[in-house]
Amino acid sequence: MKALNSSPWLSLMLKLAGVILILTSLIDYFVLLTTVNFQNSQSVITFTTGMVDRGFIPLIGMMLIFLGLWSESGSSDAGARNSSALKLFALVIASILGLCFFLIIFWHVLTTLDARDTQLKQVTDEASKARTQLSSQVEQLKGQGSQQLEAQLAALDQAIREGKLPPDQLAQAQQQREKLKRLKADPKALQAEVDAQIAPKLAEEKSKIDSREKELKDQTQGTAMRAALRTGLNSLLLTIAYSIIGWTGLRQLLSLR
Repeated sequence: MKALNSSPWLSLMLKLAGVILILTSLIDYFVLLTTVNFQNSQSVITFTTGMVDRGFIPLIGMMLIFLGLWSESGSSDAGARNSSALKLFALVIASILGLCFFLIIFWHVLTTLDARDTQLKQVTDEASKARTQLSSQVEQLKGQGSQQLEAQLAALDQAIREGKLPPDQLAQAQQQREKLKRLKADPKALQAEVDAQIAPKLAEEKSKIDSREKELKDQTQGTAMRAALRTGLNSLLLTIAYSIIGWTGLRQLLSLR
């Protein structure tokens, strides 16, 4: 223990490493702040997440500073004033960061929820657009029903006139031609026939759109919830750590004066 307390070199290295970690983190935070677009939710989320992910680095720096100050606590008053100033610097930074991370909790969560709502609206709009396109395609198919009927009738008439069909197929072709003629004479029956043919494929496509919409919404909800919890809880822990260091240290420092 005496060897540790009597090593000014070790104390200097610890304090220097701590100051460098804090200053580089502050520079990093400043660079992040200059790149954020406050009008863009995703940009804000990237900024707040980056802040929180780097939040432990100044904490390590402060630990190194306090460890360095502790290691020279048995020395004379040679660097007492400098040590006091360095301790005050670390405590002030800790208090400021504690406040910043406290604000980030609410800022990040609210921005994440806002981005989630925007993405959910986009998913709903895309699904609605897909349904509209599907309805348009169905109407086109329905409109082509009479044309397909005419083409089938023409093909059957030609096959029957040419007399190349075997007797069993000829009877079937004649029955089919009579059925098509009845459908041609009854537009409502023709429409019902077309609807019956389209209905299975229509139901399948609608089911695909509904399933895709639900999948994307569940994915968006889950991603937003995980991001909000992860960054929000980490920011809360950093808030507690920095607040304890900053406010407790400042109160003790002021009580000694």
